[in-house]
Amino acid sequence: MTMITFKTDEQRANFQMKMALMTLQNEVQNTMGIRFYRGSIVNVLRRYFKDLPRTRKAAYKYLKARGYYDRSN
Repeated sequence: MTMITFKTDEQRANFQMKMALMTLQNEVQNTMGIRFYRGSIVNVLRRYFKDLPRTRKAAYKYLKARGYYDRSN
């Protein structure tokens, strides 16, 4: 079994933010209507981005415009 360990809280927060960004992208781009996160992924991301729009599609568009998805696509 693979285990992820973090040495600092900053590493843990960075990992959580990256996973939340990937989850948001998957939920928005999915055409089947499948939700990958049981709660509100926008509320998780709002911890890092205070002025994030309320809906998933608007939040994704907002973050994409600011360059958070340009590196991997």
